[in-house]
Amino acid sequence: MNILVLEDEDEKFEQINAHVLEIMPDAIIEREKNWLDYSRAVANVKYDLILLDLLVPRSARDGTIEDHHADLVETTRDYRSKSFRTPAIVLTRHSLDDGDFVYDLNLVDINVIPFNDHGKWREALTIKLMAVQSTKKFDVVIMCALEKEVQAFEGLADNWGQVKTISGLSCREVQIGEYKTVIVQASRMGLVAAAVTAAYALDRFEPRLVCMSGICGGVPGESNIYDLLVTQSCYQHDAGKWSATGFKSEHYDVQLDVSVHQKLIEVNSGPAIASLETDLNPGKSEVPNGSERISCKVITDAITSSGSAVIAEAGKTSTLSIGQRKLSGFDMEVYSVYEAARHARKRTAFFAAKAVVDDGDKNKGDSFHRIGCLLSARFVVAAIREGTADVWGE
Repeated sequence: MNILVLEDEDEKFEQINAHVLEIMPDAIIEREKNWLDYSRAVANVKYDLILLDLLVPRSARDGTIEDHHADLVETTRDYRSKSFRTPAIVLTRHSLDDGDFVYDLNLVDINVIPFNDHGKWREALTIKLMAVQSTKKFDVVIMCALEKEVQAFEGLADNWGQVKTISGLSCREVQIGEYKTVIVQASRMGLVAAAVTAAYALDRFEPRLVCMSGICGGVPGESNIYDLLVTQSCYQHDAGKWSATGFKSEHYDVQLDVSVHQKLIEVNSGPAIASLETDLNPGKSEVPNGSERISCKVITDAITSSGSAVIAEAGKTSTLSIGQRKLSGFDMEVYSVYEAARHARKRTAFFAAKAVVDDGDKNKGDSFHRIGCLLSARFVVAAIREGTADVWGE
């Protein structure tokens, strides 16, 4: 949890700091001592909680102590501020009998708690801290179906958290650039597990972006081993009806939002993509037959399909292409993640980028999984760093 504290008195700050860390040992606490620096901080960084005093200096150069309660709402709840929705608490020795400013602040989720020597403020602050903790939010959710897909992100994120259960989901908290991110692993492969996990993550974490990383199968003639498929349109290939004449499919598809798709095309043309294939250190078995080196083509307009069963039969992929002129690949989860994001309570950007590691033939194996997972993770991290979560604003 990232907490901003505006407090110029060292003794008071130490009391607040000690109490917060007692309740939340993992909290990251940033301190500002004057109003100008506080204004800049809330405008440029998204915090989980703000704790502040009303009587602080104007700036680092002007030590004049002023009462800033009249400017508090305008500064903290400015819609252009990255922290304009963040819960805030005023811990003040200011008289609460002066006018109706307390009522006005409560209307915009800024609570006022008297700070005194009796310690009552600790009880009130504890309640607020627990309430904020129970509604943990992330900017980005990365969905993976396999542990090897999760592990590919180690070393790519700015920090690497331990596996923990958050709201019933298996998670790793990481930081990617300015984006607070959580990697969520589904309980197993498949459409159902992906749908349940994605729906829970979207509802509980309220991310601005959900994306899926990992590996998939490719369709011969449309994609090669290690090609990276950024799914522009996905459908479910095993939805339909079996009858005496065979299987008749029902076509349901989900497409990327145009603005997200355009952003991913922009990311693909950027400098980060040039390094996708660097330092992979492939073993002999990791280089596809007939190739001299690893080659990755990013297909940003890929059409893919998802189904509940693994395809491992020679020629079976051709049946998936019925009704699709250019099917590039297939997997077991992307359709569910796209559909969950499309129906999310809060509008959420979404995309998937999976690397081809087999062609659905009988010779399916794990030889290409390590590099495939890494290629996918590198693209996803580049897309996050380039601001894909911001395509619709805050």
